[in-house]
Amino acid sequence: MKKILIADDHSLVRYGLRVALLNHFADAQVDEGWNGQTIMAQLKINQYDLVLLDLGMPDTDPMTILHWIRNFHPDTKVLIVSMNSETIFGKRALQMGAHGYIEKDASPEDLIKAVNVVLTGKKYMSADLADIIVNDSLNHKSINPFDELTPREFQVAMYIIQDYTITQISELMQLQYTSISTFRRRIFEKLNIADRKGLVQLADAYKLN
Repeated sequence: MKKILIADDHSLVRYGLRVALLNHFADAQVDEGWNGQTIMAQLKINQYDLVLLDLGMPDTDPMTILHWIRNFHPDTKVLIVSMNSETIFGKRALQMGAHGYIEKDASPEDLIKAVNVVLTGKKYMSADLADIIVNDSLNHKSINPFDELTPREFQVAMYIIQDYTITQISELMQLQYTSISTFRRRIFEKLNIADRKGLVQLADAYKLN
């Protein structure tokens, strides 16, 4: 019997994912979490085969959860299910240790395909994302300046764009205030910008918002 955790703050999304999963895995145990606290509580009492993880839950850092799963549940696979564009955020998620990435507007058939691929131990990505990764590898560089950031720097940049304070980011990511301040300085230096306004404008230009 497969054990699957759906981690998403929208009840309708959780319901839709549950229906799609149980239509294919009739005898699966499908649990739910909707914020960092409920997700971590489930992970501490269950050994899941798969976690479907949203990137946009309020007051929750999904990458911290992903990091925790990799360290304490290395056999658990993580499939990101997100509203964010796969071609922009998918590569970052894979770099951080996710086993696959699929957008929420994908069909139920594509979702089940992604789940099956990830459960076999393979990486799942769309043809578009695969092309981007191959082209970046062949050219040894991406035209997107945000790709110059490390995964952690990119994560901090996304929070700054959303107007989180340094204190809020440090609490979400469970890192020291000084560490977040250092990440912010490096982000501005690498992107050649002076402040948050410049960061937001650059994000708009590359459709990260």
